[in-house]
Amino acid sequence: MKRFVLAFVASSALLSVSVPASAQVWLKDRQATQGAGIRSGDFELHPGIAAELGYDSNYFNRAPNKPYPVVDTVRLRITPQFHVSTLGQQRRADGSLSAPPKVSFSAGAAFIYSHFLMNAGTGTESERLKRLGRDFEWGMLGDFALGVAPGRPWGLNLFDQFQRTAQPSLDPLVESGLNRIENRVAGEIVHTRPGGLLDWRLGYAFGITYFENGPNPAVTGTTVSPQDFNNYRHELYTTGRWRFLPRTALVYNGSFWWQNYANEVPGLANSRPVRTRIGLSGLVTDRFSVLALVGWGAGFYANAGVGDRDFDSVIGQVELRYFLTGAAPEAGQPAPATSSSIGAGFTRDFFNSYIGNYYERNRGYLTMSAIFAHQFQVTLDAGVAGIHYGTPLDRGTGRALRSTGFTNVRIDASLFAEYRAKDWLGFNATYQYLQEVSNVTLPSGLAANAPRYGLGFNRHQVFGGVRVFF
Repeated sequence: MKRFVLAFVASSALLSVSVPASAQVWLKDRQATQGAGIRSGDFELHPGIAAELGYDSNYFNRAPNKPYPVVDTVRLRITPQFHVSTLGQQRRADGSLSAPPKVSFSAGAAFIYSHFLMNAGTGTESERLKRLGRDFEWGMLGDFALGVAPGRPWGLNLFDQFQRTAQPSLDPLVESGLNRIENRVAGEIVHTRPGGLLDWRLGYAFGITYFENGPNPAVTGTTVSPQDFNNYRHELYTTGRWRFLPRTALVYNGSFWWQNYANEVPGLANSRPVRTRIGLSGLVTDRFSVLALVGWGAGFYANAGVGDRDFDSVIGQVELRYFLTGAAPEAGQPAPATSSSIGAGFTRDFFNSYIGNYYERNRGYLTMSAIFAHQFQVTLDAGVAGIHYGTPLDRGTGRALRSTGFTNVRIDASLFAEYRAKDWLGFNATYQYLQEVSNVTLPSGLAANAPRYGLGFNRHQVFGGVRVFF
């Protein structure tokens, strides 16, 4: 029982560094990585499938020998995907649909299946902690968007985003895993002025996070469960862009959440986080763009006021980007899919946490996206962040596990390269690195002799594969 509780409690911290259901670049940026598509009437279809073979050096994100061994694995990853939408601007421009449609629509889905080829299964009892405890895992992504009167003075947008994430706890018990389903549905009213001088949106969103595993029936003496984390959120938000100069815009975004846990758990607090930011987005030259946002964030946690349990401080972002090919886009507009750029920036924000109320992130980052000869694509995203956690709390009593919060340093890097042998065929390689620099150990409970688990770890993932896309 102690081993189960220890692994589960310590794993709560790692939810802030969880690997999403999609670690593949082409699922994050369809515009840059999908094919020309198949036209069917007023719609375009984008089917695809990818196969990758890769090595993972630390599947459980474990600290070395504290107290479990690090487990590596080799996995085969298969990812079919499909996307459908109304005709894009490029297709409309050379046909009869040169004007924006009255209704725009897009929907997509991807299924990510991983089969483990090394250290799979449970093995003998003596081998259990050195194995994965499973032979496969799967994740899923889905999204839907409907736009009414796009590009017109008044419009309406509806969205839905779905994600199923497979994530183990620090223990190979499948029943202690942190697999979860997240869904967010939103609707917004859009007002634009002729020529794109003003774009303002006011919206509402509802989101849920559902952890699949309840209390483990094989473990007696505890009711600790991943389902303690189940929560739902109401969100009011607004975003605006006013282009007051030909290449410079004033931008604003703000939001107010009501986040509540489905069950009353002493160590988890309902919250009403507020964020507001204002700043500038514009071009310094034809090749340089600047984004600068500053604002305020506050957590308003139900148990705030004792120790390091609330966030109430400055938030913001600053980014400088240089476009290697072509001119930078106008203020507030997305870059063309074929553009190449390099950017550097810094962000400061806070997020709700499962080991205490929140964690604060201050991250400097470097990004690059380049396409050479219309056949070779390279994408880089790397950063270093200071992650400050508020006072960690015991799940059963709500009492502090430490007298204060603590700060870790997180280093992350992702490098993706793909060679397009054909318009529909690509060969790619992906490298990802993640390190949590920390000397902090978390106890499994309030007892003086409670087992402890270290939070510092590092992880390498290397994949190579082939992708067919249309």
